[in-house]
Amino acid sequence: MRSRKPGRGFFLALLTLSGLLVIALYTLFFQGRAVHVFTFKKFVINKAFVSLLPHDYTLEEAEAIREEVYRFYDQADKLTDQSLSRVSLRIQKIMSNNVITQDEVTGLLILIKEQQAR
Repeated sequence: MRSRKPGRGFFLALLTLSGLLVIALYTLFFQGRAVHVFTFKKFVINKAFVSLLPHDYTLEEAEAIREEVYRFYDQADKLTDQSLSRVSLRIQKIMSNNVITQDEVTGLLILIKEQQAR
C-alpha cells in the first residue's frame, strides 16, 4: 500500500482553482462585451442609475430616460467599442458622487444620440 504524499490535496485545489481562473479569463476575453452590457443593463441602469435621478422627475420621465439608456445598450452589437466605452464611462462619472443632476442627464442623452449616429 502506497502512502499519500503530503500536500496532494493542496496541489489538487490549486489545479482546480487555476482551471476555474482560466475559464473565467477565457469568458471575459471572448464574451467581455456581452458581460459588460449585461451588467450595465441589469445592475447599473435598472437599479442604481434610476434611483439617483433627480427627485423632481416624474415616474414617466424617469422611465423614459431609463428606456433611452437601455435602448443604447440593446444596440451594443451595432456600436463600436469606443462608443460603448464613452457612454459607460460617462454614466460611471455622473454616478460617482451619488447624485445625478438634470444637466448630467441631458448631457448623457446627447452623448447617447451622438454615439448612435456614428
